[in-house]
Formats: sequence, C-alpha cells, structure tokens
Amino acid sequence: QQFVNITSANAARIFGMYPRKGAIAPGSDADITIIDPLINRKLTMDDLHLEDYSIWEGFDVAGWPTTTLLRGKVAVDGGKLLGSAGDGQFLKRSISSEITSNPV
Repeated sequence: QQFVNITSANAARIFGMYPRKGAIAPGSDADITIIDPLINRKLTMDDLHLEDYSIWEGFDVAGWPTTTLLRGKVAVDGGKLLGSAGDGQFLKRSISSEITSNPV
C-alpha cells in the first residue's frame, strides 16, 4: 500500500483526480503499469523517446515497466505499442483545495 501511495494515490490526490486515478477500484480508470523489479538496465535515448539529449541517458535503473494498461486495456506490452491514436483523453486537473488550504 505504501508503494501505491508514493507512486500513484498521493499524486492523484494532489491534483484532485483521486479516486478516478491512483486507485484500483470499481469506477476508477484502471490505468496500471506493471513493473518487473528484477530488470536492471541502463537508460538509452530510445527508452526516453527524446530527440537528442537527456541527463538520464546512461543512468542505471532497477525495475522496468513490462505492461501498461489504459482504462483496463493493454496499451503497451513488452515495449510494443498496442494502443491506437485517440486512445488517450485530456483530463483537466488542478491542485486540490485540500492541498492549497493546508500546506505543509
């Protein structure tokens, strides 16, 4: 649960998108990334989808996404894009009033 909060739920709460985002529950979008914690690799520009430079190129990472679901449908599997243009949706977001009224 702590991992989910750190990587998903807390960010969704900050941007006022919880529980539509950041939760696996009935009525939520089911945008899920499955990560294999045993994969270790060095980031390349192909991994980062950038044009010519990134400070992250050459960075060693532990854990790698293997499958991504978009609204419950497999969108990426093993690095292969299975989704289609137009599958994504723009979601308007703003900082939650809970955050702005109670700053840390």
